[in-house]
Amino acid sequence: MEQKDHISFWDLIASKLHGELNPSEADLFENELEDKQNQNLFAKGQKIYHGLSEVKQLQSSDKDDSWENIHSQIRTRKIRIFTYSLLKYAAILVVAFTAGFYVQSFFKEEVKDQETQYAEVEVMYGQTGHLFLFDGTEVWLNSGSKFKYPNKFNKNERNVFIEGEAFFKVSPNKNLPFKVQTGKLEVEVLGTSFNVSAYPQDQNQSVVLVEGKVQINNPEGKKIGEIVPGQIVSKEEGDETLHIQNIDPYFYTSWKDGKVTFHAENLSEIAKKMERWYNVEIHFAKEKLKNYKFSGTILRNKPIDQTIMAMELLAPIKFNYQVRINEKNIITIVNK
Repeated sequence: MEQKDHISFWDLIASKLHGELNPSEADLFENELEDKQNQNLFAKGQKIYHGLSEVKQLQSSDKDDSWENIHSQIRTRKIRIFTYSLLKYAAILVVAFTAGFYVQSFFKEEVKDQETQYAEVEVMYGQTGHLFLFDGTEVWLNSGSKFKYPNKFNKNERNVFIEGEAFFKVSPNKNLPFKVQTGKLEVEVLGTSFNVSAYPQDQNQSVVLVEGKVQINNPEGKKIGEIVPGQIVSKEEGDETLHIQNIDPYFYTSWKDGKVTFHAENLSEIAKKMERWYNVEIHFAKEKLKNYKFSGTILRNKPIDQTIMAMELLAPIKFNYQVRINEKNIITIVNK
């Protein structure tokens, strides 16, 4: 979170808990610990850390098998995929393996009529993904997303499918439109950068344009609207109307760069995103807490304990963390 007075001390706390302080950092930590507020922060960090340390660790042999499966599929299908763990310190939560990143990459067997073949990439909760398509298009995938694309594009268009959230940097080709299917909308472009959010459990689907121009079609391919850079178009479940607003694209696309920025966003919406990033369940003790407006920035490479401490400092809320073995851990948000 953006709270400059405490960022450096949070880093020191994390390093202290993981035994990673160098001599100069250790001296600095001891000096900072003389402050009463910092003592309270460290005590809170210890409590969260010791609770999280009870999470069952995955056996090393299972880790090796998981990664071998992923690497073999990547090699076989020649898919360039780069994964980024959401947690800097794997000792806190073994998200990289238990929640982690799984690739389902396969092509249907070829048939006589040369039926289009597809590969599917799935990014599990707690991870993000990054890949390049063979036409040069670059795709970032957010947590809990599924992306499907053909082994080759046809002569008329480039069709891909997304369930979840993705940022596209489309390779220009004025003769071959690039189309993203969400099940409820179709986004059509020639070459541009845009973000699509289409999680099946969300009531709202949206498209944010960074540069270029996009056309919004219905699932049958008929044009129903278009947007220009700096605009978002959204469609609610059961509502045939498209809603277009002027926005700052950074708030919707910074996730691909490891940062997520909120501006007066409801805590309920932030909780949905945190559930995907950290592979947890978040509950609210009282319904009114869902409407609390929150502004700030979360660095996605920071462990969950730092994120929790930051949010507790900046808002009148408290996180109660419940560790569960072989199930998602539960965070309950309550009033302080």
